[in-house]
Amino acid sequence: MKNLGTLFGYEMKKLWKRPMTWVVLIVFSAGFVHYSAIPFYNYGHTYTYTQADGTVISREFTPEEQDRFMIEAPRLLSGQPIDEEFFAKAEENIPARLENFDFSNSEDMEKVHEIEEQRDGYFFLVDPTYYGAYRMLGGQNRYLHRLEWFKADVEANNNGYLTEEEIAYWTELEEQVQHPYIYEPTDAPSRLLDVLGVMGMFLPILVALCVCDLFSQEQRARTYPQIFSSRQGRSCLYLAKILAGSATSVLAAAIGIGAVIAASLIRYGPWGWGAAIQLCQYVSTCSFPITARQGILLLTALLLVYALLCGAVISLVSMWSGSGVASLAVGAALVGGQLLVLQQLWILEMMVSAVPLLQDMLAYLPIALVNASVLTGKKLAHFFGLTLNYIQAGILVYLAVTVLLAALCWLGWRRQAVRGE
Repeated sequence: MKNLGTLFGYEMKKLWKRPMTWVVLIVFSAGFVHYSAIPFYNYGHTYTYTQADGTVISREFTPEEQDRFMIEAPRLLSGQPIDEEFFAKAEENIPARLENFDFSNSEDMEKVHEIEEQRDGYFFLVDPTYYGAYRMLGGQNRYLHRLEWFKADVEANNNGYLTEEEIAYWTELEEQVQHPYIYEPTDAPSRLLDVLGVMGMFLPILVALCVCDLFSQEQRARTYPQIFSSRQGRSCLYLAKILAGSATSVLAAAIGIGAVIAASLIRYGPWGWGAAIQLCQYVSTCSFPITARQGILLLTALLLVYALLCGAVISLVSMWSGSGVASLAVGAALVGGQLLVLQQLWILEMMVSAVPLLQDMLAYLPIALVNASVLTGKKLAHFFGLTLNYIQAGILVYLAVTVLLAALCWLGWRRQAVRGE
């Protein structure tokens, strides 16, 4: 085992000297960096506003100016507590609220359109301060009376879905969430949580392209007889290979994730990272007493553990098939399978709804677990007398499966040692 470090370094060099490793990393990272931009879909617009004295002001905004406004305007309220006074001031400073209109009536719809134009013109041309607060008015009960809202929601929608233990567990966590919330614009971290979830679907092909030749290259080069001529080196070399494959899988995923996070910070800055995660768009029902930053770190941890699992799957196929092409095919199949499951998820959920065991298994699929939605799940799992939420349980299950796959890969290595081919 004294040569383990040398062998590990050699195996890492073999994997990282391949041009395909760097090409796929650059393409993968660049694609998700491009996708990580906040999609405002602005096309340019001329805003008008009629002031109290009847004066009409008007200005044309380019798409870039509109995007910049939607990013920068909410920052003006950053740091203010979201309390009764916060929403009272918002009500006073947001003109022309939409109320008591029949949206099926054409005349009312014309009035609605006029009010929306006047309101948008006020924000863009007069005072953008409460633009961020305006977007929160519809859910103010969740911010002002979060715990009461949570309990009422559980009672209204439980219908046996949650056990008393689960209700007590999440209620205790809800009680730890600090109030009042402190306002911060969370568009950037919200988008980042979404992008990281999408990235998880494509991790298998990234890992496959990086480690597909981990074992198959030895069979292709017919070097097994030389490798197994020394019985003392068999275990050491296997350990070096499996560690190199694992490290490469995790490192490749980390580089892609790091590129996306760095791009977000460069483009938008750290705005919203310290906000309570409940202020983020896709996870407003999250019960963890954490910040957006901690939520991003939790999802990153899940992605890295999933990358480790993908590396184990690809290594196993590479070992037993002796083919890098087969390993790539498995990686592509895992991506295609996840996309197919995503399209047919509601049908799959209906099919397994009557079988609790299948429901539990469905929750551990990467499409459900390696996703921002895992932060909002309310089910619990039990392992060895421990009560775990699905983030903790998912990491435990993925690591256990990774160890099992590594053991199966070892059996394939022993098989090659016996055959000596």
